[in-house]
Amino acid sequence: MTDDTQTTKAPGGSFARVLRSPGALRLVGSLFVLETGSAMTTVGLPLLVMQRYGLGLEVGFTLAARFLPNILLGALAGQIVDRNDPRRVAMLAALGSGVAALLFPFTTAMWQIQLLALAIGVGYMFGFPATMALRPQVIPEGSELEGNGLIVTAERVPKLLGPALAGPIAAAAGIGWLFCAEAATALAAAALLTRLPRAAKAAAPSGEAETPRAESGAGRQGAVAAVSRWLAAWARSLATGARDLVRMVRGDGRLSSLTVTAFTYMVALGLGRTFLAAYSLRDFASVPAMLGYLLAAMGLGGALGALGAAAFRRWNQGWVYILGNALEGLCWIALLATGQWYLALALLFAAGAFESIASVVYFAEVQKRLPAGLQGRYYATLVPLSDVFLVAGTVLGGVLVERAGVSWSAALVGLAMAVPVLVLVTRLVPERPTAAAEAEAEERAPEAEEPRTAEKALEAEAFRTAGKAPQAEEFRTSEKAPA
Repeated sequence: MTDDTQTTKAPGGSFARVLRSPGALRLVGSLFVLETGSAMTTVGLPLLVMQRYGLGLEVGFTLAARFLPNILLGALAGQIVDRNDPRRVAMLAALGSGVAALLFPFTTAMWQIQLLALAIGVGYMFGFPATMALRPQVIPEGSELEGNGLIVTAERVPKLLGPALAGPIAAAAGIGWLFCAEAATALAAAALLTRLPRAAKAAAPSGEAETPRAESGAGRQGAVAAVSRWLAAWARSLATGARDLVRMVRGDGRLSSLTVTAFTYMVALGLGRTFLAAYSLRDFASVPAMLGYLLAAMGLGGALGALGAAAFRRWNQGWVYILGNALEGLCWIALLATGQWYLALALLFAAGAFESIASVVYFAEVQKRLPAGLQGRYYATLVPLSDVFLVAGTVLGGVLVERAGVSWSAALVGLAMAVPVLVLVTRLVPERPTAAAEAEAEERAPEAEEPRTAEKALEAEAFRTAGKAPQAEEFRTSEKAPA
């Protein structure tokens, strides 16, 4: 069989087996270079927009445009990937994103930048699920854990490496070359995917007929009606998901508070992204693409913070979560008093560490407190709602940074991170029985009650046989028991 059609299968798991799989290495390499280029655009796009058009609501919408396709059409993209060759979908998505990024320096109006940002968002919307769908074709059977570990590494490291590289590239050649770098990485990512194994085409369900094409005369009206119905269904699904989320967490004070503060944090994160871009341009205009170094410092701090979170295992996890968020907010507020680049980098490094510690607590508490059968539904509902809050924060950031100023914006970001956890301190701190533990205890209660009932019956029978009253024996036992 050729390399184009072979699927790797091997028993047992090890990194060595994954590293000997050419397909797995191509997939990991493709994801690595693609994410590195995308991280550079994360630095270049806000700088390009703010240098040309300043701040405002329109700028906020522009920076949020990349997230909108996945929020609105993510489920549809998954269906398209399932019905087509994911390798081809991933290649086309990478190439499309690269072409869109390459056109940014040539735009002359805000609407053109917004359109290109939407195009990049569409590329991510198709590219990520398609890449994930390729894993069974290239990762050896039995090495799923090791293979996915490499994929996660290939996704996370560029978030530190990309912004760090953006600074020297912008200093040497200008911000426009950051978009050229993403175009080059997108081309390289698509090239690495060309010789991956082809996925078997999913068979259509029995009885499913091919959908006839609509007549051209009624096509436009039908499309408008279909879009309207879809938007209504999307709004209903969000509302239903929100109600389900409330039902899942309302019985646990800490779990419900963790969920609420996850949403408020996403708003703060959106505000923070806009603030950092404006802050780097105002206070560090002499350092090209200083935003890249600031984001890299946060990424490095986040990586180390996640590794050190286990050191707080014996602490009350509610307090760890509160302190992590509050101290991160304090680091953002402290940026107001810094005028030196190394202090700004140190503060954002610390902010990244505190954020990761709080995030580790959040995920661990959800795992402990929510029954295993509900966790998939919990995250499936949480993620799209979190994206909505992130977009809201990003849009508001353009307005707030313009009207309140860069300095006050830092305070708003810090307060948005710290105040919610401080308000909910009485619900986050108490160590209450977890939902899973309570459910397990309720299941075991009848089983434990039966032996105790039988034991009491045998004891009563023994007393009767010995001519003793059980009540008198209980009274004497209670007299001997310590108070």
